[in-house]
Amino acid sequence: MKKILSLSVIALILLCTSCRKTIIITPTPQPENKIASTWYINDASLNSGNGWYSFNPGAPGIFTFNNNGAAQYSDENGNQTGEWYSDYISSGYYDVYGDYYNNYHNDFQIKVSDNRGNYINLYFDYIVFSGSNRFSATYYDGKNIQEYNFYRY
Repeated sequence: MKKILSLSVIALILLCTSCRKTIIITPTPQPENKIASTWYINDASLNSGNGWYSFNPGAPGIFTFNNNGAAQYSDENGNQTGEWYSDYISSGYYDVYGDYYNNYHNDFQIKVSDNRGNYINLYFDYIVFSGSNRFSATYYDGKNIQEYNFYRY
């Protein structure tokens, strides 16, 4: 009887300790390795609550984003240099469909300038990739949602 009781206690201990669930949380990878390349803005749209309308973003040139965070912009007026940055953050944002979310996502910022006073300073609340040759980035200015579509050059 003692042997059966001992075996029952051991079996119960093994059963309780072997049924442990482990949850592994894998954060969303940073988009740095996807961004590092040469891109151009194919189109930009604005939504003020009445649908999407195209607009000229004023950046017809080529952006080059390096893995180390360096950025260059080249167009017919010359070259600008600076940096780009992306972080995995938790805050409110609008996606490319104009839907509002409040969770973890990647933001994206570009700051380039030259010695003549020309500059581009773009900040996006949200960035999403569509395959390996396109990404869309959105920004909400408190009134309108802007969407920029970048294509690999």
